[in-house]
Amino acid sequence: MYVMGIETSCDETAVSIIERGNKDRVICEKIKSQIPIHKKYGGIVPEIASRSHYEAISYLTKEALEEANLKIEDIDLIALTQGPGLIGSLLVGLSFAKALAYSKKIPLVMVDHIDAHIESPFITNKGIEYPLLSLVVSGGHTSIFHKKSKFESELISKTRDDAIGEVMDKVAKYFGLGYPGGPIIDKNYPKGDPKAYNFTIPRMSDGSNDLSFSGYKTAVINYGKKDGIEKNTKEFYDLCASFLNSIVKYLLKKTKNAISEINEKNIKSLSIAGGVSRNSRLREAFKEEFGKSDIILYMPEPIYCTDNGSMVAWLGYEKFKNFPEKDYFDYSSNVYSRATFRTKNNRHR
Repeated sequence: MYVMGIETSCDETAVSIIERGNKDRVICEKIKSQIPIHKKYGGIVPEIASRSHYEAISYLTKEALEEANLKIEDIDLIALTQGPGLIGSLLVGLSFAKALAYSKKIPLVMVDHIDAHIESPFITNKGIEYPLLSLVVSGGHTSIFHKKSKFESELISKTRDDAIGEVMDKVAKYFGLGYPGGPIIDKNYPKGDPKAYNFTIPRMSDGSNDLSFSGYKTAVINYGKKDGIEKNTKEFYDLCASFLNSIVKYLLKKTKNAISEINEKNIKSLSIAGGVSRNSRLREAFKEEFGKSDIILYMPEPIYCTDNGSMVAWLGYEKFKNFPEKDYFDYSSNVYSRATFRTKNNRHR
C-alpha cells in the first residue's frame, strides 16, 4: 500500500511517500525548509510561512512521485496533518490534500501533529512495545504522554509557558547567534564548562509534574547582563553549556518522575520525539540514564525528528488500518475545531 504524507503545520513543507503492508519503508521524503526565509526575523512569520507552503507544495508532490517512480493514481491513501499548528499553513495543506484526494478518489486520513511525532521512532524501530512513555520536545511543544496503546493516550505533563525549543531560540536571539537557536547552542556545548553556572530547577506551586522553561531564559539573560558576557568568549561558551546541561537534566528528572508516578512496572518503552530530540546532549544523557534500564529507549533518526511527511504517512496508515469503519472518502467534513489551532511562533528545535 502506497501512502502519501503531507505536513504543513509550521515552517516546513513536507511530502513523503511510504510503503506499508508487505513492505514497511520510506520511499522518499521531500522537505522544503523555510529557515532562510524567516532567519532575518528571528522567528516564524505566519503569513510568510503559509505563502511559502502554497508555493512549494505542488512541486514537492511532483518531485516525490517522480523519485518514487509512481503516478498519483498509484497512491492508495493520503495522510494529512490536521493540527495543531499555524492556521494559514494548515489550511494550505488541507486545501491541497482535499482537492488531490477528491479529484483522484483517494481516501484521505487526518492525523494529529503531536501524535505523528510520537509515531516517528516507529519508522525505524519495529520492536517498540506498549505501554509507552513519550517525551515530545520541540519549538512549539514540550509534553510527556503515557500511551497504553497506539490510540490510547494520556497527557502526563506539559509546559505551562515556553516550549524548550522556543527558549533556545530566544536565548540565541539575545546573544545575536542566529536562528534557529537549538542547533547553534548544541554546537557550542562542547566548547564550555557545563558546571560553570547554576540554574534553579523549576517547581510547580501546585505540586504537579508540569514543566516550565521561561525561568531558564530569564536566568541566562540575567547572567549575560550581570557579567557583561559577549558571544564567542569563554564565559559565553560556559553559559551556553551550563544552560543546555541544566535543561536536559530537568527533562530527565521530569521524565523519571512521570515513570514513577505511573509505576515503572507499567512502562515497557520510552520514546523521545520532536525537533529537539536531535540535540546531541539530550540524546547522550537519556542514553546514559536508560542504557541499562528495563525500560527500552527509542529515538527517531535525525531526519524524522523535525517536521516531516513520513511520520504523518506512517501514523495515517495505522489510523486507516485500525479504524476501517470511518468514511475516508468524506472530503466535505469539517475536520478542524477552534482548539486545533495552537500557534507556534518558533521552530520545532
